Amino acid sequence: MKIDQAKEIMPILIPDTSFNQILSPKVSNIDDTAQFIAAGTADYAVSGLTLPPGYRIVKAGGEAQYRVLTTTQPAETVYAVRLEFMRDLTWPETACVQVMVWRTRQPGHEPAVHGIARRFFCHFLETHAIIITDSAQTHAARVMWESLIAWALDTPGHHIYVHDSAQQPPLCQEITHWDDFYPRWANFCWGSDARSHLHRRIIISTHSLSD
Repeated sequence: MKIDQAKEIMPILIPDTSFNQILSPKVSNIDDTAQFIAAGTADYAVSGLTLPPGYRIVKAGGEAQYRVLTTTQPAETVYAVRLEFMRDLTWPETACVQVMVWRTRQPGHEPAVHGIARRFFCHFLETHAIIITDSAQTHAARVMWESLIAWALDTPGHHIYVHDSAQQPPLCQEITHWDDFYPRWANFCWGSDARSHLHRRIIISTHSLSD
């Protein structure tokens, strides 16, 4: 299957996010968590993830948003991720994009959230096969993605691509080694120039996207 040209596009670095400003303070976290639960949720399981006592995973009823909550009352969110789906780069297949990823920095919850971002990422990769970087990311998100790229390059059965829809025809370069990716492609993909970096994405797939 072919990598298609993007219609909307990527990793431009941005400052702090609104959801971090809401979820980091305890009072607003509790308020937001209560609203999230009231809107309707269902228990959810992530393959390979066992939480310590006092936590549970739920999925929102009306969207692909997943949270790890405390079971004590009032409930708090300690991890949250929301997905959106697109086909622009991987037509006719659907890829998912993690448009919100947040985890608490409170040390009391460290046993529940340590390594959790990778475990959720691996779960979504297992269930959706293709994950693409968001169109705008914080520095923390870049660091997370770089670690996931390193993991995918070191794990058989994964394919990593740099995609630039601003080029004609669109660039779709498969990356096979970290020493090729980091010096050549990392700053190519992430930066502050909206004219170029909004058009550049990284794709991780469980199968080849080449012809």
